[in-house]
Amino acid sequence: MERLLARLFHSCEAFGRNSSTVILYEDASKRKLQEFLSALRGCQLMVQACSSLASMLTSTDSSLVHHLLTPGKGLPDVSKLVKYFEDAFDWSEAEKSWRIIPNEGCDADYDDICKKVREIESNLMIHLKDQCKLLGCSAINYVTVGKDNYLLEVPESLMSSIPRDYELRSSKKGFFRYWTAEIKNYISELTKAEAEKQSKLQGILLRLIQQFSEHHNKWRQLVSVTSELDVLISLAIAKDYYEGPTCRPVLEEIEDSNDTAFLSAKSLGHPTLLSDNLGKGSFVPNDVSIGGTINPSFILLTGPNMGGKSTLLRQICLAIILAQIGADVPAESFKLSLVDRIFVRMGARDHIMAGQSTFLTELSETASVLSSATQHSFVALDELGRGTSTSDGQAIAGSVLQYLVHTISCRGMFSTHYHHLAADFKKDPKISVCHMACQVGKGIDGVEEVTFLYKLTLGSCPKSYGVNVARLAGVPLSVLQKAMSKSTHFEGVHGNSLTLKDKEMDVLQDLIHLSKTWKCEKSSQVIHLALLQEIQQRAQLLLVES
Repeated sequence: MERLLARLFHSCEAFGRNSSTVILYEDASKRKLQEFLSALRGCQLMVQACSSLASMLTSTDSSLVHHLLTPGKGLPDVSKLVKYFEDAFDWSEAEKSWRIIPNEGCDADYDDICKKVREIESNLMIHLKDQCKLLGCSAINYVTVGKDNYLLEVPESLMSSIPRDYELRSSKKGFFRYWTAEIKNYISELTKAEAEKQSKLQGILLRLIQQFSEHHNKWRQLVSVTSELDVLISLAIAKDYYEGPTCRPVLEEIEDSNDTAFLSAKSLGHPTLLSDNLGKGSFVPNDVSIGGTINPSFILLTGPNMGGKSTLLRQICLAIILAQIGADVPAESFKLSLVDRIFVRMGARDHIMAGQSTFLTELSETASVLSSATQHSFVALDELGRGTSTSDGQAIAGSVLQYLVHTISCRGMFSTHYHHLAADFKKDPKISVCHMACQVGKGIDGVEEVTFLYKLTLGSCPKSYGVNVARLAGVPLSVLQKAMSKSTHFEGVHGNSLTLKDKEMDVLQDLIHLSKTWKCEKSSQVIHLALLQEIQQRAQLLLVES
């Protein structure tokens, strides 16, 4: 609607003072009329919608809603303007005929010329009555023959009474047709008046648009108020679709530069993903704590392919946006210090026409993040460094993470399949190494089958289980078995940079964390039992390794 109004206002400014004399070509006129009618109907609907909502003012204490719905305050008083354009012409007829025939009172110039036409036509009828009296015959009438209008059709029986100044124009059996000097003068005046009337009609559209545009500030304010109300209504409706608990977020502004920005969420759900859409059970909520005086400012997130890493990143970014626009958040509790900007580097795409590869595009976006982020920003980076060799990608990813954490000191999440990063940053107090939990079992012919738990868990994930995704994609079994064999061989040769002692500490910390977060609810116990089974499997592998 805003763009439509902008086009109308701009076109009116372009024509300037001579807009009433501008004549548009047919196609341009149709398009302009269509835009004008759309703008009028849109403004009419907005006024009606705001008026219908005014009844709720008695049942709400919201100062914002009162301001938006009170005419003369937030809501511009445009009801009289809308009524004027409703009465100006027939909108439906204009849409059918592609022309505007203004109603009386709409356009003074058009009204004047219409009045003049009616006066000439009235004079012609008076002249007809005079000729009937003169000839003593009430059967005399006006007829049109070809291009000749207002011909006096006189019966042949009155031939002897016809005045000499009558001009014979045509005849038919039993009748003769004449013009008088007065009729010819009236026709001349009428022709000029009709031409002027058509001229006025051709400019009526632009004159109406000009009148409409004179109140552009009110129309724009109406659009702004309606948009704001639409957002508030949408947020209220969206809240009813959240699954699980909802809360009003707590926002804090950090005034002391020494204080650390923070984000804390308990049982954070997703605002748009529902169990009906997923098709497999309910969405798994997560507790997330980032920054502040206790928690690290960044989460380094590993986990299996399709384990929910990217979803968690998006989920937190959406929750931040909802919180800062004043909406409820799908969580038991949600607290954060104000975020000035959210930076997201996610997905893979190229700009071939610009000569930019996928990797260059990825790094260009990353460079923008590093140059623009502040300590109050939130950064979400998903699998940085995929477009090059493992060594280069891992080195770049690690350096970027180091810069974000220790130079910019912002909050964020960094998901990766470079498991060596987990070892590199394990002892960094500003980074929390976590993973999306899963349960691994042996499937057909030794191929791993992974059950995703979608639960944010302390510690790193030992593998990405890419072969499992190949299985889900339908890759032939023989290929899966060969890949599994090569993966096991590669891990045996290159190993993992984590020491046995580090792995044991990981298992112990995860076990302690699980005991602290254990809940009595039946739905939570199912997930916690699966997590306990995952920890048990990792412990058994450590026993074999030792």
